[in-house]
Amino acid sequence: MTTPLKHTRTILFIFLVFYFHNAHAAVQDKQKELQDRIYNSFVEGNLNSWELTITEMENLYRTNPRPDFLYDLLLARYGFIAANLGEGEKSKARAHLDKAEEELERLFVYTIHKSNAYALQGAFLGFRISLRPLSAIRLGPRSYRAIDNALEADENNPAAWMEKGNTRFYTPSTFGGSKEEARDAYKKAVELFEKNLQNNQRWLYLNSLIGLAKSYQYTDQNALAIATFEKALRFEPGLTWVRDELLPEARSRR
Repeated sequence: MTTPLKHTRTILFIFLVFYFHNAHAAVQDKQKELQDRIYNSFVEGNLNSWELTITEMENLYRTNPRPDFLYDLLLARYGFIAANLGEGEKSKARAHLDKAEEELERLFVYTIHKSNAYALQGAFLGFRISLRPLSAIRLGPRSYRAIDNALEADENNPAAWMEKGNTRFYTPSTFGGSKEEARDAYKKAVELFEKNLQNNQRWLYLNSLIGLAKSYQYTDQNALAIATFEKALRFEPGLTWVRDELLPEARSRR
Protein backbone atom coordinates (compact mmCIF):
# COMPACT_ATOMS: atom_id res chain seq x y z
CA MET A 1 0.00 0.00 0.00
CA THR A 2 1.38 3.44 -1.00
CA THR A 3 1.58 5.84 1.91
CA PRO A 4 0.74 9.54 1.44
CA LEU A 5 4.40 10.42 2.04
CA LYS A 6 5.64 8.03 -0.67
CA HIS A 7 2.98 9.30 -3.04
CA THR A 8 4.05 12.89 -2.39
CA ARG A 9 7.71 12.01 -2.96
CA THR A 10 6.87 10.32 -6.25
CA ILE A 11 4.93 13.35 -7.48
CA LEU A 12 7.75 15.66 -6.39
CA PHE A 13 10.34 13.53 -8.18
CA ILE A 14 8.32 13.54 -11.41
CA PHE A 15 7.83 17.29 -11.13
CA LEU A 16 11.56 17.92 -10.64
CA VAL A 17 12.52 15.70 -13.57
CA PHE A 18 10.01 17.50 -15.78
CA TYR A 19 11.14 20.92 -14.54
CA PHE A 20 14.86 20.36 -15.08
CA HIS A 21 14.27 18.75 -18.47
CA ASN A 22 12.29 21.77 -19.62
CA ALA A 23 14.79 24.19 -18.12
CA HIS A 24 17.67 22.45 -19.89
CA ALA A 25 15.77 22.49 -23.18
CA ALA A 26 15.03 26.19 -22.78
CA VAL A 27 18.71 26.97 -22.19
CA GLN A 28 19.73 24.91 -25.23
CA ASP A 29 17.17 26.74 -27.36
CA LYS A 30 18.54 30.07 -26.14
CA GLN A 31 22.08 29.00 -26.98
CA LYS A 32 21.09 28.12 -30.55
CA GLU A 33 19.16 31.37 -30.91
CA LEU A 34 22.23 33.38 -29.90
CA GLN A 35 24.48 31.36 -32.21
CA ASP A 36 22.08 32.05 -35.07
CA ARG A 37 22.05 35.76 -34.28
CA ILE A 38 25.86 35.92 -34.40
CA TYR A 39 25.77 34.12 -37.75
CA ASN A 40 23.20 36.57 -39.12
CA SER A 41 25.19 39.52 -37.79
CA PHE A 42 28.23 38.26 -39.70
CA VAL A 43 26.24 37.70 -42.89
CA GLU A 44 24.61 41.13 -42.69
CA GLY A 45 27.67 42.95 -41.35
CA ASN A 46 25.48 44.25 -38.54
CA LEU A 47 27.80 45.24 -35.69
CA ASN A 48 25.03 46.67 -33.53
CA SER A 49 23.19 43.34 -33.49
CA TRP A 50 26.50 41.54 -32.93
CA GLU A 51 27.29 43.60 -29.83
CA LEU A 52 23.79 43.25 -28.39
CA THR A 53 24.02 39.49 -28.83
CA ILE A 54 27.37 39.43 -27.05
CA THR A 55 25.71 41.13 -24.07
CA GLU A 56 23.06 38.39 -23.99
CA MET A 57 25.77 35.74 -24.24
CA GLU A 58 27.51 37.31 -21.26
CA ASN A 59 24.29 37.04 -19.27
CA LEU A 60 23.70 33.44 -20.35
CA TYR A 61 27.21 32.44 -19.35
CA ARG A 62 26.92 34.31 -16.05
CA THR A 63 23.83 32.31 -15.07
CA ASN A 64 25.03 29.06 -16.70
CA PRO A 65 28.85 28.96 -16.48
CA ARG A 66 29.32 26.09 -18.93
CA PRO A 67 32.42 25.74 -21.14
CA ASP A 68 30.38 25.60 -24.36
CA PHE A 69 28.69 28.89 -23.47
CA LEU A 70 32.09 30.41 -22.72
CA TYR A 71 33.42 29.26 -26.09
CA ASP A 72 30.41 30.73 -27.89
CA LEU A 73 31.01 34.03 -26.11
CA LEU A 74 34.69 34.05 -27.06
CA LEU A 75 33.91 33.23 -30.69
CA ALA A 76 31.44 36.09 -30.79
CA ARG A 77 33.98 38.51 -29.32
CA TYR A 78 36.66 37.24 -31.70
CA GLY A 79 34.57 38.07 -34.74
CA PHE A 80 33.37 41.37 -33.31
CA ILE A 81 36.91 42.51 -32.54
CA ALA A 82 38.10 41.63 -36.04
CA ALA A 83 35.17 43.46 -37.61
CA ASN A 84 35.78 46.58 -35.55
CA LEU A 85 39.48 46.58 -36.39
CA GLY A 86 38.46 46.39 -40.04
CA GLU A 87 36.23 49.42 -39.54
CA GLY A 88 38.96 51.35 -37.72
CA GLU A 89 37.05 51.25 -34.41
CA LYS A 90 40.14 50.57 -32.33
CA SER A 91 38.76 51.72 -28.97
CA LYS A 92 35.80 49.34 -29.19
CA ALA A 93 38.03 46.51 -30.40
CA ARG A 94 40.42 47.11 -27.51
CA ALA A 95 37.65 47.09 -24.91
CA HIS A 96 36.32 43.73 -26.09
CA LEU A 97 39.82 42.31 -26.47
CA ASP A 98 40.56 43.14 -22.83
CA LYS A 99 37.46 41.18 -21.79
CA ALA A 100 38.20 38.33 -24.20
CA GLU A 101 41.71 37.78 -22.86
CA GLU A 102 40.34 37.45 -19.33
CA GLU A 103 37.67 35.00 -20.48
CA LEU A 104 40.22 33.01 -22.46
CA GLU A 105 42.09 32.16 -19.26
CA ARG A 106 38.96 30.34 -18.09
CA LEU A 107 38.64 28.41 -21.35
CA PHE A 108 42.16 27.00 -20.93
CA VAL A 109 40.91 25.18 -17.82
CA TYR A 110 38.79 22.86 -19.98
CA THR A 111 40.83 20.17 -21.72
CA ILE A 112 38.12 19.68 -24.34
CA HIS A 113 38.72 23.26 -25.55
CA LYS A 114 42.52 23.25 -25.37
CA SER A 115 42.99 23.51 -29.13
CA ASN A 116 40.29 26.18 -29.46
CA ALA A 117 41.85 28.16 -26.62
CA TYR A 118 45.27 28.18 -28.26
CA ALA A 119 43.76 29.17 -31.62
CA LEU A 120 41.98 32.10 -30.00
CA GLN A 121 45.14 33.05 -28.14
CA GLY A 122 46.99 33.23 -31.45
CA ALA A 123 44.23 35.42 -32.89
CA PHE A 124 44.14 37.74 -29.87
CA LEU A 125 47.90 38.27 -30.07
CA GLY A 126 47.39 39.19 -33.72
CA PHE A 127 44.76 41.71 -32.68
CA ARG A 128 47.22 43.23 -30.20
CA ILE A 129 49.68 43.64 -33.05
CA SER A 130 46.99 45.38 -35.12
CA LEU A 131 46.40 47.81 -32.25
CA ARG A 132 50.12 48.40 -31.75
CA PRO A 133 52.18 47.39 -34.81
CA LEU A 134 55.50 47.94 -33.04
CA SER A 135 54.67 44.94 -30.83
CA ALA A 136 54.91 42.59 -33.83
CA ILE A 137 58.53 41.64 -33.15
CA ARG A 138 57.61 40.49 -29.64
CA LEU A 139 54.07 39.18 -30.14
CA GLY A 140 54.33 37.75 -33.65
CA PRO A 141 56.36 34.65 -32.67
CA ARG A 142 54.05 34.10 -29.70
CA SER A 143 51.04 34.15 -32.01
CA TYR A 144 52.65 31.60 -34.34
CA ARG A 145 53.53 29.34 -31.38
CA ALA A 146 49.96 29.50 -30.10
CA ILE A 147 48.63 28.35 -33.49
CA ASP A 148 51.19 25.54 -33.56
CA ASN A 149 50.06 24.52 -30.06
CA ALA A 150 46.43 24.53 -31.23
CA LEU A 151 47.22 22.13 -34.08
CA GLU A 152 49.39 19.98 -31.84
CA ALA A 153 46.45 19.66 -29.42
CA ASP A 154 44.07 18.75 -32.26
CA GLU A 155 45.29 18.53 -35.84
CA ASN A 156 41.68 18.14 -37.02
CA ASN A 157 40.42 21.39 -35.52
CA PRO A 158 39.19 23.49 -38.46
CA ALA A 159 39.21 26.70 -36.42
CA ALA A 160 42.93 26.22 -35.74
CA TRP A 161 43.64 25.74 -39.45
CA MET A 162 41.58 28.83 -40.24
CA GLU A 163 43.63 30.84 -37.77
CA LYS A 164 46.84 29.52 -39.28
CA GLY A 165 45.53 30.78 -42.60
CA ASN A 166 44.78 34.18 -41.09
CA THR A 167 48.23 34.57 -39.54
CA ARG A 168 50.03 33.55 -42.74
CA PHE A 169 47.79 35.73 -44.91
CA TYR A 170 48.03 38.95 -42.90
CA THR A 171 51.64 38.72 -41.75
CA PRO A 172 54.14 40.43 -44.07
CA SER A 173 56.44 37.98 -45.85
CA THR A 174 59.48 39.54 -44.15
CA PHE A 175 58.03 38.33 -40.82
CA GLY A 176 57.06 34.84 -41.97
CA GLY A 177 53.81 35.45 -43.82
CA SER A 178 53.01 33.47 -46.94
CA LYS A 179 49.97 33.63 -49.21
CA GLU A 180 50.71 30.07 -50.37
CA GLU A 181 50.78 28.73 -46.81
CA ALA A 182 47.63 30.71 -46.06
CA ARG A 183 45.89 29.17 -49.07
CA ASP A 184 46.79 25.64 -47.99
CA ALA A 185 45.69 26.27 -44.39
CA TYR A 186 42.35 27.77 -45.44
CA LYS A 187 41.79 24.83 -47.78
CA LYS A 188 42.38 22.40 -44.92
CA ALA A 189 40.01 24.41 -42.68
CA VAL A 190 37.26 24.30 -45.30
CA GLU A 191 37.66 20.53 -45.74
CA LEU A 192 37.44 19.94 -41.98
CA PHE A 193 34.47 22.28 -41.48
CA GLU A 194 32.59 20.44 -44.21
CA LYS A 195 33.10 17.10 -42.48
CA ASN A 196 31.31 18.18 -39.31
CA LEU A 197 30.00 21.74 -39.37
CA GLN A 198 28.81 22.91 -35.96
CA ASN A 199 26.05 25.50 -35.66
CA ASN A 200 28.28 27.99 -33.84
CA GLN A 201 30.99 27.68 -36.52
CA ARG A 202 28.95 28.31 -39.67
CA TRP A 203 30.26 31.85 -39.96
CA LEU A 204 33.81 30.59 -39.45
CA TYR A 205 33.24 28.27 -42.42
CA LEU A 206 32.17 31.23 -44.56
CA ASN A 207 35.14 33.22 -43.29
CA SER A 208 37.46 30.39 -44.29
CA LEU A 209 35.95 30.25 -47.77
CA ILE A 210 36.48 34.00 -48.16
CA GLY A 211 40.06 33.67 -46.92
CA LEU A 212 40.68 30.80 -49.33
CA ALA A 213 39.25 32.74 -52.26
CA LYS A 214 41.36 35.82 -51.48
CA SER A 215 44.50 33.70 -51.13
CA TYR A 216 43.74 32.17 -54.53
CA GLN A 217 43.66 35.70 -55.93
CA TYR A 218 47.06 36.48 -54.43
CA THR A 219 48.54 33.27 -55.88
CA ASP A 220 47.28 33.95 -59.43
CA GLN A 221 44.43 31.44 -59.30
CA ASN A 222 41.54 33.75 -60.06
CA ALA A 223 39.31 31.06 -61.56
CA LEU A 224 39.52 29.13 -58.28
CA ALA A 225 38.85 32.35 -56.37
CA ILE A 226 35.65 32.91 -58.34
CA ALA A 227 34.55 29.30 -57.81
CA THR A 228 35.18 29.62 -54.06
CA PHE A 229 33.24 32.88 -53.76
CA GLU A 230 30.38 31.21 -55.65
CA LYS A 231 30.55 28.26 -53.26
CA ALA A 232 30.19 30.64 -50.31
CA LEU A 233 27.10 32.17 -51.91
CA ARG A 234 25.54 28.77 -52.50
CA PHE A 235 25.89 28.13 -48.78
CA GLU A 236 24.65 31.61 -47.85
CA PRO A 237 22.98 33.64 -50.65
CA GLY A 238 22.54 36.59 -48.29
CA LEU A 239 26.29 37.17 -47.90
CA THR A 240 26.20 40.63 -49.46
CA TRP A 241 29.91 41.40 -49.02
CA VAL A 242 30.75 38.49 -51.33
CA ARG A 243 27.78 38.91 -53.66
CA ASP A 244 28.07 42.65 -54.18
CA GLU A 245 31.79 43.32 -53.80
CA LEU A 246 34.24 40.42 -53.73
CA LEU A 247 32.75 38.22 -56.45
CA PRO A 248 32.11 41.04 -58.99
CA GLU A 249 35.66 42.30 -58.40
CA ALA A 250 37.08 38.80 -58.98
CA ARG A 251 35.04 38.36 -62.17
CA SER A 252 36.30 41.69 -63.48
CA ARG A 253 39.85 40.28 -63.42
CA ARG A 254 39.05 37.64 -66.03
